[in-house]
Amino acid sequence: MLANFNSISKLLQPRTNFFVALLILVTGCSTEEQQAKSPLPTSTSSLTTKPVPSPVKSKTTLPSPQTDSYPGLKGDQPSIPKQAQQVATGKQVIARAGGITYPSWDNANDDVDYNTTTNYPQMGRWGNETNNGNGTFQIIDLGSVYQLNGVGYKIDWDGVFKNSLTFQVEISTDNKSWHLVSKIIHPYSESGGSNKIDINVAIKPIAARYVKYWEPPDGNWNGWGTFHQVRAYSLNTN
Repeated sequence: MLANFNSISKLLQPRTNFFVALLILVTGCSTEEQQAKSPLPTSTSSLTTKPVPSPVKSKTTLPSPQTDSYPGLKGDQPSIPKQAQQVATGKQVIARAGGITYPSWDNANDDVDYNTTTNYPQMGRWGNETNNGNGTFQIIDLGSVYQLNGVGYKIDWDGVFKNSLTFQVEISTDNKSWHLVSKIIHPYSESGGSNKIDINVAIKPIAARYVKYWEPPDGNWNGWGTFHQVRAYSLNTN
């Protein structure tokens, strides 16, 4: 009986090998077909990416002007109205300090000399010692009360000492109580042997009869200087 089984196995062996090979072939085709149907993983390079925002440029902070806060210029900087008139023209200098006597400049304390600063539009010349004693100044009497919209001045000072110069303008209605409307620290200029400033400063409308233009004693000695012109602007000419 064992011999018969061996004989049968030998007869079936080729057929068995055939069916095994056929099964492997069918299985392989099925696997390839399934892989073809399965989506491939997406490459990271094909992913949609959000654009990187450009770096924001930092704003450059400009240095603040060397001015102090004072009542006439709180809030937005005003401007002098085009219709404003120069109301200090021909008005009298009623008080002063710091004038000098120098032969080439005549006597700065003569009435004719120190009153030339209000000869607008002509230039005057009042020689002085900058920042002298309690301060170098002129007080102008406008003759009546005006609503001032601005003040102005043209001055120079010796450049030898290479110091800045502080210039202030104050106003009053009674020549007793004073209100600061402008204070500017003018820097030293290397353009020549002297420093020259010609400036108008807008202020918010304020009542004034007396105007004081002065260089306070701030400790920065600047030798001799000159007041060439002092100005005051108003919409009403009285």
